[in-house]
Amino acid sequence: MKSGDILEVDITEKAKNFIRFGLLGLIALAALAGGGLYFYQHSQRSFTVSDALVAGNESVISAKGEGKITEVLVQDGDYVEEGAVIARVESKITPEDIAQLEQNVQLAQQSYAQLQKGTTVAQPQVPSVAAVDSGAQQRAADAYARMQRMNELFNMGAISAAKRDEAAAAYAAAKAAASSAPATAPAPAQTTVIPTNPEVLKQAELQVKQAEAALANAKSDQQVKEIVATAAGVVSLADGIAVDSELKIDQEVARIQASSDAWLEAQLTESQAAKVRLGEFVNYEIDGHKLQGTVQEITTPEPEESDSDQSDSLTTVKISLPADPSFVIKSGMQGKITFPLSD
Repeated sequence: MKSGDILEVDITEKAKNFIRFGLLGLIALAALAGGGLYFYQHSQRSFTVSDALVAGNESVISAKGEGKITEVLVQDGDYVEEGAVIARVESKITPEDIAQLEQNVQLAQQSYAQLQKGTTVAQPQVPSVAAVDSGAQQRAADAYARMQRMNELFNMGAISAAKRDEAAAAYAAAKAAASSAPATAPAPAQTTVIPTNPEVLKQAELQVKQAEAALANAKSDQQVKEIVATAAGVVSLADGIAVDSELKIDQEVARIQASSDAWLEAQLTESQAAKVRLGEFVNYEIDGHKLQGTVQEITTPEPEESDSDQSDSLTTVKISLPADPSFVIKSGMQGKITFPLSD
């Protein structure tokens, strides 16, 4: 083969290789451009909120009486069914306490019964005054006048001392007769029942009810040996709940978060909220688990007259959680939500 022919073959092969690899490069470039365009369009058709939180209505379980925890059967984060035993308690109500409360009820009932009868008061009668003897009074006056006259005559020497003394003695006797009165028997006393003040009676009745309620509660607490779940869901034990810890009446023992009464909650700006539609599907992630739910509620804050700038107001969006999740979902867990953009 001549040298010219060889040179022509080399150039032809190079041209073919250039065309071949050039086409592959163009195809790769087109694919890259298409992928970038797709990624750009996809990223522009959704937005993500990374600070969403699990929230919900929790059922609070409280101690019904005082006692000491002897056993805790669940751990924080466990899922329990309604009625499941959470802890066992040794009651502090003793038979002596019951006896004292029963006595309190009896005393309160007796006091109330006495007040219902009222207060009996004895009222003595004023004795009647004996009738005055007007004749005796007149005789005493006459005797006094005669005594005075006898004194004058005696001073004049007209009568003897014996006559004067006789007149004085007559006056003394008449005076004694006039001043004396027949004895009267004391009048019998009369009794009167004074009704009890209605407010006092009302308070006494209330004390009876309180004493009876305290006795009933004590008897009930004496029988309570277990603290049970009031709903199905995830348990969160209260601080300090452990074996040998003391419980007081109405002290919180645990909270239960039911999956059916929980949701994923996000706070959106006004511009973000405008892109969300009620009932639409969204993708989200909680604790590394990818899930899907629907927008259940969109709550926009009410404008306040005093707040002219509403740009900082946030809209609350609630997303449904799975009814039967494969992992434990608790209040306060963080989630990331991807909201699609409508066409």
